[in-house]
Amino acid sequence: MDIKAWIKKRKWDLLFTLFIGLMFIPSVRMPVMSFVQRIFAGSPSEIAVEEQKTISSLDWVLFDLEGNQVNFSASHGKITIVNLWATWCPPCVAEMPSFQKLYDQYGDQLAFYFVSNEKPETLDRFLKAKNYSFPVYLPASNYPKEFDSNSLPTTYVLNQEGKIIMEEVGAHDWFSQSFQDRINEMLEQ
Repeated sequence: MDIKAWIKKRKWDLLFTLFIGLMFIPSVRMPVMSFVQRIFAGSPSEIAVEEQKTISSLDWVLFDLEGNQVNFSASHGKITIVNLWATWCPPCVAEMPSFQKLYDQYGDQLAFYFVSNEKPETLDRFLKAKNYSFPVYLPASNYPKEFDSNSLPTTYVLNQEGKIIMEEVGAHDWFSQSFQDRINEMLEQ
């Protein structure tokens, strides 16, 4: 029996078996799952105008990782991105590289709020390991009711008037050309 012919005939079976086998190795599971999520991450889409909600209260107190208090109301009048996430969440980790690129490109023009309930030490260690520089916050008061989600990651994009124009659950490509085009369009208004 020719081993090369056998491997060639069963290459997809072997790759699938290898993939499943990697899922049983805890230290490999997260990177593999994040990689797969990143491959299938699509571009975010806008909510129909009649279904868009305005944030009822911008009074949301947060703490940055240094312990400084920040109020969400500081974002009023800016395009705002709110991402609810965790370091242990594969879809969250999968979309972080696109968020970092977005932050690098628009950091001073948009308001970014990456919000997690994890310990500051855990978040800081994760950010340093991945070389991420976007701002991460811990909630100090209740979320605005419009940000009520039971899924991670959940991302909200608000226009300058505080209206939620995008609400996405799961990993997305936040640096896609279509999303950048929409951001640029809103910045020109």
